[in-house]
Amino acid sequence: MSALKNKVPAPSDERFDPGWVAERSRAFETARPEDILAFALATYAPRVAISTAFGLEGCALIHMALQIDPNVRVFTIDTGYLFRETQQLKYAFVEKYGIDLTTFEPELTVPQQERRYGLKLFETDSDACCRMRKVEPNRRALAELDGWIAGLRRDQSPTRANTPHVQLLRHADGTPLVKVCPLARWTRKDTWRYVMDNGVPYNELLDRGYTSVGCWPCTRPVREGEDERAGRWNGRKAECGIHEPPDYSI
Repeated sequence: MSALKNKVPAPSDERFDPGWVAERSRAFETARPEDILAFALATYAPRVAISTAFGLEGCALIHMALQIDPNVRVFTIDTGYLFRETQQLKYAFVEKYGIDLTTFEPELTVPQQERRYGLKLFETDSDACCRMRKVEPNRRALAELDGWIAGLRRDQSPTRANTPHVQLLRHADGTPLVKVCPLARWTRKDTWRYVMDNGVPYNELLDRGYTSVGCWPCTRPVREGEDERAGRWNGRKAECGIHEPPDYSI
């Protein structure tokens, strides 16, 4: 992903008007994900990108976006704790689709973090670990964007039940950022159907009892009857902070 000059949008730009954004979000309650995605790519170009951890939703979104714009920009975060299977999937996507992928990394390597904060910070203070290894790199990735496309679904967990299709957020400097979630109304079954119907590569851990894949120290297969994200952080929390409102919402 090439660096772009951080231009502050003019206040009169309706793409960042709260009322206009809210109206778009309401209108998209009956729209296809492909149409919502096309809206995001056209409206916020060229400063728009898809974020993905190469979960099932991200894989579906990338494939869907490539049908609209073969040069769509995609970014991911390498926390230093990714499963080998996740790394392999990332390479498979680049090789198969030639995607414009940029990988952001934390400011500290894992050994540097361990020397400074002790071993297994993910156990002693998982919030601090997530802030350093996920949230901060994600903020850097978003800094040059006007539009952020993410693969959240409302049925993934109670914390995501009210996910809007379009949401007006703010960067740290107060400039606007619009987050678009084309798959908000989809179910897990809808996502699997799209992936299978289109031969989209996916993480092989999903065939081994995992339903949501993050960092290896904090992810386990789910047990019968648990919700989709119950295998993350072993019940200590539901989100890493990237998608939590206090960090970005207005």
